[in-house]
Amino acid sequence: MPKKQLYQLVTLLSVLAYGWLIYNSFFTNTSGEGITVCWFKTVSGLPCPACGSTSGIVEIFKGNFYKAFQYNPFAYSSLFILIASSFWVTYDISTKKDGFYRFYLTVNNKLKKKRIIIPIILLFLIIWMWNIYKAIH
Repeated sequence: MPKKQLYQLVTLLSVLAYGWLIYNSFFTNTSGEGITVCWFKTVSGLPCPACGSTSGIVEIFKGNFYKAFQYNPFAYSSLFILIASSFWVTYDISTKKDGFYRFYLTVNNKLKKKRIIIPIILLFLIIWMWNIYKAIH
């Protein structure tokens, strides 16, 4: 993906993510009830590996770290990626640098290696099974 497209995509997704977090922080509760933007859950009735991440991030903001982990452990990494990428892209754009883009290319190349991608896929599958288990019980 070209640098300009990547930075536009990260900017758009960051604005949407921050907006969604603000909406969920002030206008919904984290009881698991309410609207969902997860197309997988809407179609199948089962949670996806990321389901619960928004509620988890909201709980992190409230200082409820254990509850955040219970919603979805990906909440921590999702929040870190959101904050880091949005600040990094903003920095690169304002200083006309390309550090984030070079990092993206490096990570993209590393993810093509089996010894890297297989453990990541296994982690996603474990968290997905945990989400399904929580939804059933």
